[in-house]
Amino acid sequence: MKKVLIVVVALLASFSCEAKKTQNPKADLPTATPADSVKASKHEKYIRIIALASPFTKEHWMLTAGRGLTKDYTAQDVLQMIEELKPDCLERFITGYQDPKELVPVREGCPPMTVLEFLNAAILAGGKNCHIIPKLNLQWLGSKNDNDYYWQAAEKLIKLPLVRPIRNINLDCWDKYCNEIHTTPEQREAMFKRLRKIGYQQIGVNMTGLYRVNEPQVDYADFNIDKTTWEVKQETVEKLKTYPNLKRLFMYIDYPGAMDAFVANNNPDEQARIYCETIYPNQEKLGFTFVYPILQDSWDANASVTGAEGPYKGKTMYEITKELLNSME
Repeated sequence: MKKVLIVVVALLASFSCEAKKTQNPKADLPTATPADSVKASKHEKYIRIIALASPFTKEHWMLTAGRGLTKDYTAQDVLQMIEELKPDCLERFITGYQDPKELVPVREGCPPMTVLEFLNAAILAGGKNCHIIPKLNLQWLGSKNDNDYYWQAAEKLIKLPLVRPIRNINLDCWDKYCNEIHTTPEQREAMFKRLRKIGYQQIGVNMTGLYRVNEPQVDYADFNIDKTTWEVKQETVEKLKTYPNLKRLFMYIDYPGAMDAFVANNNPDEQARIYCETIYPNQEKLGFTFVYPILQDSWDANASVTGAEGPYKGKTMYEITKELLNSME
């Protein structure tokens, strides 16, 4: 506990350029096992801000104009949004393992902030049980060097001294791992067992493209919205519900291609309608959780603005998302 308190003091000092902190960090420290922070709830709020990824390139900070966004975002920008949205989970907030001593971009006049300080500040800015779920790419297991990185990342993520330690991992490219890498059932079973041995208590898989084949060792599954009609795929939901091992279902507007299509085929008013009239009411009705995208690749919820004379009165998709999340409380 002493080590955790030291980390909290350090991150709050790094975040001191903000006008105020509305949360008491001491009260937010975990009082139970890390697994308690991932219990299912129909009111859980999941958001996606892909902040740190691209582990094999020099620049890991993803929230820049150079990567397709409308502006360069700083750590303070991200923390402010998390504090406003109060999510229960920062889903795929990081991809792979990030050097905890590396610096993240900060606002002018703010003190330097490390990755570790940023991650802890993000957790504390969120809801009471906010936690981070990292992404690991299963395609990394297809080559010798990346295979080594996959397991090194899995082991290092567990050991990060976060105020709520990582015990939940999301695995991407499941269909490619099964088919293109030609893994056997025995290899897949061994992979899951190794992750459990490392310490992961919840393991999720993006089942897009392979949802008709169950893997008994998976705890929760991700699936995509219909990218043609922008309706929830009820057939997919019903199929996934037949798998007794799946405790949760999560729906995405997956990235980057689907988000590009979402923007290209739907103006902001239509985007808001899809959120408000199609996705939001079906979460409880059909039994899934939507992962609301905020900043990912070129999608910026702040930059998509509904019509001033339309039904959403000029609100941004960020504001629409905030209202929907607030209504879940």
